[in-house]
Amino acid sequence: MPPQAADPKLWFILGRESLLAAAEIDAVLGIKTYDFIAPILKIATVVEPAGLMPRLGGTIKIAREIGTRLGAEELEQAIIAELKTVSGKINFGLSIYSSDKNDFANLKLAKELGKAIKKSLKAEGLSVRYVENREATLSSVTVEKNNLTGRGREFLIQKNHITFSLAKTEAVQPFEAFSTRDFGRPGRDDVSGMLPPKLAMMMVNFARISSQATLLDPFCGSGTILSEALLLGYTNLIGTDISEKAISDTQKNIDWIADQFNIGPSTFNCKLQAEPVEHIQQFLAQDSIDAIVAEPYMGKPLKGRETKEELLTQASELKKLFITAFTNFYKVLAPEGVVVFLIPRFRFQNEWITINCQKEIAALGFTISPFFENNMPLVYARPEQRVAREVWRFVKN
Repeated sequence: MPPQAADPKLWFILGRESLLAAAEIDAVLGIKTYDFIAPILKIATVVEPAGLMPRLGGTIKIAREIGTRLGAEELEQAIIAELKTVSGKINFGLSIYSSDKNDFANLKLAKELGKAIKKSLKAEGLSVRYVENREATLSSVTVEKNNLTGRGREFLIQKNHITFSLAKTEAVQPFEAFSTRDFGRPGRDDVSGMLPPKLAMMMVNFARISSQATLLDPFCGSGTILSEALLLGYTNLIGTDISEKAISDTQKNIDWIADQFNIGPSTFNCKLQAEPVEHIQQFLAQDSIDAIVAEPYMGKPLKGRETKEELLTQASELKKLFITAFTNFYKVLAPEGVVVFLIPRFRFQNEWITINCQKEIAALGFTISPFFENNMPLVYARPEQRVAREVWRFVKN
């Protein structure tokens, strides 16, 4: 692990797939020194949390560090001192993070500390409201609804054996905007499933390309990746798909995103065409694409009754599709062009059936480009999900 930053300033509270979220921050900021104990990544940076947060799909909160190696009394006094800077009625909440994951003890600490701080401030004649915890950490929704990043305060407390580190939250994930993009867009395909916008945003960030670069999604589906790329400021977008309906849905969603977020049609170019991946080199010039970001066809939706042989057969068929895709990717990608690509794995009882096509992809002229702390692949999956997504990054030789 790289040496830790001497004085980390920002805490990033990462989502469920903490390695994936940390890799995204590394891709966006190019972090050199850091302190990482999931779910908290601490780095020294001058970036403003409010401006950075909408550009990250995997981060739940961003907080600014106040103190480290604090005793229990020092912790309480540091929080009180910060709350006294608030004018008018004081609203505050506490979130406890601890490596021991003792939820009961952490919840008890939050409640006892919160009540003690409230009592101390009231004794000084101040008007104060404590947003009491139901769990050890407050959700982004609770923080947002109680305005704890505005006039109020949320304090993040990291337990380190007998001492504490302290930070105050300055930005939370725009959960309503993500939900609207997930469920409110006009072009949907609930049968085949859709890529979560958060993951799509992370994938675009993994490409590490300039906003003027040309980005292709050759399995564009309903256009989630292209939509998130547009929101991130990318102006040269190309989408293809074997399905005419997918192209129609993508166009609807791109138009909707541009309208919802006031993105002028003249400020970007999005070319869409119904073509199978085998034909992309017929209408795209050689070496014309800077990055390919895609969730390909992931196989038939699983019902949980499939035999192992059926899953192995599906994996074998998909492997052929992916190798064909990369054969065509090589022809249109510019030298050192990047591919961020999802490869499914299928759950059978207590094991995963994976699609091992990395050697074949390498033989076509690609090199695997590892993520944060050389992890490869990173996996995105909900508990008990039958299909997980492996996130891979390749670079054209």
